Amino acid sequence: MKSKNNIILVTASAKRLGKFIAIDLIKKGWKVAIHYNKSKTLAEDTADYLFKIGGKVSIHQADLTRNSDIEKLINEIESQDSKWVGLINNAGYFNYDNAISFKEEELHLHMAVNFIAPALLTKALARYNMKTKKKGNNSKGFVINILDAKIFGLNPDYYTYTLSKQAMYGLTKMSALTYASCLRVNGIAPGITLSAPGQDQKAFEKSHRKNLLKSSSTVEEILNAIQLIINTKSMTGHVTVLDGGAHLAPPSRDVGLK
Repeated sequence: MKSKNNIILVTASAKRLGKFIAIDLIKKGWKVAIHYNKSKTLAEDTADYLFKIGGKVSIHQADLTRNSDIEKLINEIESQDSKWVGLINNAGYFNYDNAISFKEEELHLHMAVNFIAPALLTKALARYNMKTKKKGNNSKGFVINILDAKIFGLNPDYYTYTLSKQAMYGLTKMSALTYASCLRVNGIAPGITLSAPGQDQKAFEKSHRKNLLKSSSTVEEILNAIQLIINTKSMTGHVTVLDGGAHLAPPSRDVGLK
């Protein structure tokens, strides 16, 4: 399946974890569709870097809270000469609230980016692969959902965010079951991996150690897990938790707030 003519869409890949994922995929020989919402300059900078290291890249803007933008994104991917084989749902909306304070708008935003958009993009990739199967291609596409280890060790913080990631977990299972003829669908649930915007290094390191193994997930481990999923053709409906064991003894409050 691996070929520079086979494209993988990575949502929110202009910066942070998505950028690392895109770089690693290019180095592994894939073509990558870079998606961004507002980070146009960063997306262009990422694409320039990938071109310089010999990668094949396309850039796509879409607000994942707008169904019309999602449809436009799908059309742009499908209209390319490359075959669309993979989707990594990395984009995430993350904002603090709790069960008492949350507003309907925040619930909608979390669900739109973290659940509805991945569901629509997964359906589109499934339909695309069904069409190619009719033309004699029997290989399956793949979807990797970037979840959050928090949903396996619950606390009450980030209420609507957590609900949306639990919905994404359900999507991972249901879509693996439903689209088995044309897609493999799996997930990765990292713990603390990168420092949050505005977080100092000392606070990040303290959060990173708050687990049984005293070391949470790293970018390299997530990239390794992605390659494992891509290359393991018998794997579907599985979620890999990378959190140093924090889900086995979850804190009473979110690790970033204590």
